[in-house]
Amino acid sequence: MFLKDRLNINSERKYTDEGFLVVPARISRTGIQQYLAIEMGLQDRNPEDVIRVYRPEEEVFADASLMSFSNKPVTNNHPPELVNAANAKQYSVGHAGPSVTRDGSFAKTDLFIIDAQSIEDIESGKAELSNGYTADIDWTPGVSPDGEEYDAVQRNIKGNHIAIVERGRAGRDCRVADQLPNVGDKLAMAKITIDGVDYEVSDQAAQAVGKLHTRLKDAEMSAEETEKEKKAKEDEMEAEKEKMKATKDSHAAELETLKKQIPTADTLDKLVAERTSLVDQARKVMPELEWEGKDSETIMKEVVAAKCENVQMDSVSTDYVKARFDMLVETVDTGSNELEDAFSKQVKEPVNDGDKDTRPASVIARDKMIERNRSAWKGGAK
Repeated sequence: MFLKDRLNINSERKYTDEGFLVVPARISRTGIQQYLAIEMGLQDRNPEDVIRVYRPEEEVFADASLMSFSNKPVTNNHPPELVNAANAKQYSVGHAGPSVTRDGSFAKTDLFIIDAQSIEDIESGKAELSNGYTADIDWTPGVSPDGEEYDAVQRNIKGNHIAIVERGRAGRDCRVADQLPNVGDKLAMAKITIDGVDYEVSDQAAQAVGKLHTRLKDAEMSAEETEKEKKAKEDEMEAEKEKMKATKDSHAAELETLKKQIPTADTLDKLVAERTSLVDQARKVMPELEWEGKDSETIMKEVVAAKCENVQMDSVSTDYVKARFDMLVETVDTGSNELEDAFSKQVKEPVNDGDKDTRPASVIARDKMIERNRSAWKGGAK
């Protein structure tokens, strides 16, 4: 398995006449290092799960392991692939020294940096190291001699390149030497803030917490959006409920109005009697009249139009039609044309403006006929 192990560069720096940088550096260490599950190629774990990998002394300081880093290329950041003869010119900015030895819990060697940009980066503070190497992973969990639990063990470590990086997995002890105090095997720490409280944790833990924080924020935003959608839906349902209530109230009002329009038994009796009387009167005047399905006004108009040919039906009012109809009925009842003659005379004769009777002509004619009938017994009135 191809892995990356990060360390720091020493500050005992020397420059050759050509401007190349020569510096002793700790390039690897023993102990437990933390990797993410995705780095270990685990498909059945959360990619952000932290995997604790133990690097025992017998593996780190094995002769084959130490010599595998001898004269290996130095790169500025990790390349996307293992360095080989085909790409060394593209990725290499220098090389490790021929001798790789043990220094306490570390392995050390000299680094020869020949690339100007990489030298400038180191001088600007980019001074930690990360090894690129292959190793066999023994997935047997256990507890280290220092009492730390681990999930797997690295075996058969074989170096490929040494990368200059901003932050190394093995902490600040494996770096280009810069005269900082030696903090032993302690992992590089980072500061995080949770609920206003600052904590110092390993870089890997800080990264994991950062990702979890991002996921939490995303979940909170998603929950907030869901709550907004729920509120909008509730508002929509409430508006629809109010609309349905308004429609129901409107229908109830219309129903109440219609109920009030339903005639009572007395009213129906009166309407039937009036209708029957009108039809009987109309048939007295015009026996051939077809009255079924016609309203009262239509019946009266047909009778007047048939019996009074001189009347322009399109230009007379409803009151006029009713008056003429009543006169026709009374004429039939009395067997006389007096009412009709009186009506015609009233319409035709001029009237002095001073004595003008403003009542309808039909009313005037009817009153005159009634008055004559009342005086008939006297023997002289006609």
